[in-house]
Amino acid sequence: MFTWRLPCPHCNGPNDVALDRRCLTCKYCGAGLWVRCPAAYPSIAATASLDKREAIAHWDHYLKEQGRPLSRPGCRGHLVYLPFWHVRAIVAIQHGSVESHQPESAVSPVLSSLTHDFWNPESPRIVNREPSDPEWEIKPWDFSYAAFENGLSGMDSLGVRAQTISLRDCSETSASEETLWWSASGQATDAVPRLEAAVASLLAHAHGSVPNRPKIIAPQVSLIYWPVWIITQGGRDRPTGVEMDAVSGRVIREISGSPRLPEQGAVIAGGAPKLLPHRCPSCGADLPADGNLSVFPCANCGVLIAQFGNGDRRALTCEFAEGPAPRGSLWHPFWAFEPDQIMVPAFPIRNYRALVRFGMIVSGQKRSFAVPSEPPNRLVGVSLLPDIAAGLAELIHDQKSPSPDSCTLSLPRLVFIPLNPDRGELTDSVTGLCLPKAALAARE
Repeated sequence: MFTWRLPCPHCNGPNDVALDRRCLTCKYCGAGLWVRCPAAYPSIAATASLDKREAIAHWDHYLKEQGRPLSRPGCRGHLVYLPFWHVRAIVAIQHGSVESHQPESAVSPVLSSLTHDFWNPESPRIVNREPSDPEWEIKPWDFSYAAFENGLSGMDSLGVRAQTISLRDCSETSASEETLWWSASGQATDAVPRLEAAVASLLAHAHGSVPNRPKIIAPQVSLIYWPVWIITQGGRDRPTGVEMDAVSGRVIREISGSPRLPEQGAVIAGGAPKLLPHRCPSCGADLPADGNLSVFPCANCGVLIAQFGNGDRRALTCEFAEGPAPRGSLWHPFWAFEPDQIMVPAFPIRNYRALVRFGMIVSGQKRSFAVPSEPPNRLVGVSLLPDIAAGLAELIHDQKSPSPDSCTLSLPRLVFIPLNPDRGELTDSVTGLCLPKAALAARE
């Protein structure tokens, strides 16, 4: 996965921050920090792990494995930063039916969980579904594509999910005779349509058609410059060489002839995220820095601060369900949207599909909420970002409304409902709904 490598504003210690993390505690000085993203898309560079000498050694190892002569002395090397558009988002795919006779091997990997049980997707099974009982796949996606013309490199995407890659501000790496930057093409606004097209292509490949347009929720677009070593040897007339990933050392392709290099010092757009002290914007007091939460209570002034996916922070007023809470209940958070009181659970649930299903059942119960003079104890933390909740609320609304395009959902409100934990399960005393234990595992 990708991480930012960002300096602490207090001690300047480098902290590696996952792309979806919005606050943390500095591992050097212990200060609470939050991540502020730039107004435009972030523009960052992956950190090269190989220098020129190490890249040539990797090439020699590659040649030795094939029983070929090793490289000759005097190899030339250029570290070229290639631009890629990268988008991380929640992708929701709705399917009306899946044929029961279809073998599991015929289902594309991206669709492998479409027919899992809503609560426990560990045991896949192929079943008949009527169009009125749609299945959903709702998962985080990382998608990237080259921001340069085809043919310049053997890399066309960033397939690096199995390892942790540190990203830096582009200003930390300057151009030189051996370090070159390739100018990016395209626009940040093209990234989401490209992701939609890629998902639709996978669906068409698996089923022969696209039943519904994929829904992209809370996309985060970045421009990532990836370092590639171009090592060449021989004369200028017939040089040979190799193109190598400067992060992993993987040989991308062999080169025959003079490689095409960018002009030195290409312009780099955008900015980079920054770490700032995690303090209450109302009174300046320190806030807790739990990276699993998206709403933080200020112990000094009592204000709730909500953090959004783009790094924005806003003060909230939370409401609680009226009426007595059953004995032993815990107050669980929901993001509420109007009309029709669409409720999206904001506490940890195993996966987004289970979350949407639970939200569909709880929504529309017409509960009454109020701001109490003194908030109750036994509150469960808010872990779901409000901008992700807004996208999931649209899914719930589209399923419950006969005319889903007739209205726009309101801004979210934070409300709490008492749910009774009994033997690892949650029970709603109003609806009698029981959320099974399997659905309450950590989110996938």
